[in-house]
Amino acid sequence: MTGPEHYRAAERLLSDASFAAHPQGRPVRRSGGEYGPGEHAALIAQAQVHATLALATQTSAALSLDAEPPIAYVYRASWGMTPLGTYANPAAAREHCEADARNNDPEYDGGIFGWLGDESEPDDPDELLVTVNGVERTTEYTVTRITIASAYDPEADS
Repeated sequence: MTGPEHYRAAERLLSDASFAAHPQGRPVRRSGGEYGPGEHAALIAQAQVHATLALATQTSAALSLDAEPPIAYVYRASWGMTPLGTYANPAAAREHCEADARNNDPEYDGGIFGWLGDESEPDDPDELLVTVNGVERTTEYTVTRITIASAYDPEADS
């Protein structure tokens, strides 16, 4: 059975188990007859098993041990060959570059920053540009996307 089939079976069994109550407190079948001793509890136990299997089926599908881990990236902010920091998103890396540029080069005061990058080449560095007095020029600040390997690849070293 699939996860959704187990879920529907659990719903059906619980619906049957909770259909109605006899005036003396004993559960009654949809057909009107009473459940025998232990039958009602067994019906609820079966429903619990199906509900557990529905959850386990969905969880095992989501956490398949054979599945490839998702590709992960970090973003390195740099000034020339000097790394400034590594971040989980490009916005944080860019913010670091811009702050470093403002703090370390008075020439950039009042400048307008922009980024130059090729979206079709996401592994190429994005470069920080600055426009001062209407003149745009490059800086030595870059943000580079780095792929995090999920396993060692011996062929990559050869």
